[in-house]
Amino acid sequence: MVDPVSNISNEQDFWENVETQFEEKVQDFSKTLNIALIGKVSSGKSSLLNALLKLSRKQAIAKVGAEAGVTTTLKVLRLDDRVRFIDSPGLDDVRAENSNITREFLKHIDVGILVVTGAADASQKKYLDDLRSHCDSVFVVLNKIDEWDRLSPSALEKVITQWKEVLQIEKIYPVCAFGYDGDTPPDTPLDIRGVYCFREDIENFLGSKGKDLLLARHMGEKKSYAKNTIATALVAVAVQAFIPGSAVYITTTQAAAIVRLNYLYTGEIISRKAVFALLPVFAAKAAGTTLFLWVKSILPPTGVLDVAAAVVAVSITLAILATVNSILASGAKLEEEELLKSKFRSYRKQAETALKGLATTDMKDLVSWKGVIDKFL
Repeated sequence: MVDPVSNISNEQDFWENVETQFEEKVQDFSKTLNIALIGKVSSGKSSLLNALLKLSRKQAIAKVGAEAGVTTTLKVLRLDDRVRFIDSPGLDDVRAENSNITREFLKHIDVGILVVTGAADASQKKYLDDLRSHCDSVFVVLNKIDEWDRLSPSALEKVITQWKEVLQIEKIYPVCAFGYDGDTPPDTPLDIRGVYCFREDIENFLGSKGKDLLLARHMGEKKSYAKNTIATALVAVAVQAFIPGSAVYITTTQAAAIVRLNYLYTGEIISRKAVFALLPVFAAKAAGTTLFLWVKSILPPTGVLDVAAAVVAVSITLAILATVNSILASGAKLEEEELLKSKFRSYRKQAETALKGLATTDMKDLVSWKGVIDKFL
């Protein structure tokens, strides 16, 4: 990694160092994400996908256009140019369809999901083995657990144990995703159980591969992902404020978070030039504190001054990212400079108030920040 502290004596050197850090830190959104949902017909794969994506009944996956030219046993769902799901009884059906779409899909599958229902069935082991040979990671889901609601809890536990034995696995996700069927009365609430843990483990895996936002982009509810992006940035800034040359690191963190938020809400990859053009707009509204951070960043650590810098840096970053989040969530554009300035003024005052009750040690704690952001947003 290039050391950005070596020379930030002028503005040109500063931005050159920020650009170097930015290229290393920003997620590569050119990657693709392929997910295979494998399971018998009527195993509830479509409903599970709706629940996985946090979709309401009105947002159900039926509104996602299926690719043309596939068989009735195979659904290829393209959520965007980079994210694609295949819903099929098995990978053999994908091979049999043998289109350019499915051949390309089979070259690399990131996540394989085997969906099973009912009593344990040893014949499903071959589908699991096939998935394992083609996927980076495989998850097994026991769907429709509401079928056991009228029986004792031990009945479901026995079935789960039996599935683990026949499939020779250590973990299976018991879930329910009831209510997405078009024939379900509209006033019937969705029954979604166990999906949170299932989704969380998939997201953690994708995060390790730098592909988490590719899926998060299509979630029906995005606030939790925006909150996590902001909280992670604030923790980073709180730490970076104590590092010589902190202005470079802090600016890079702010820019990278803006890129993530923009992609989350719009699916568009904002250019480096565009995101760097936004930061001076905020800087103009926080001129005194920005100058303070600049001077502090080229001085050696001084203890008290570092604490003050951390508070200022976190406060400004919170206001910036809350402003960006608010604008994007409303469907407005980041190019609307007057709207940016107006929102930032408001959030800047709120950020200062929010920080008053937060101890310096809490600034480096992700959980603490999520609590603050919950109230803040």
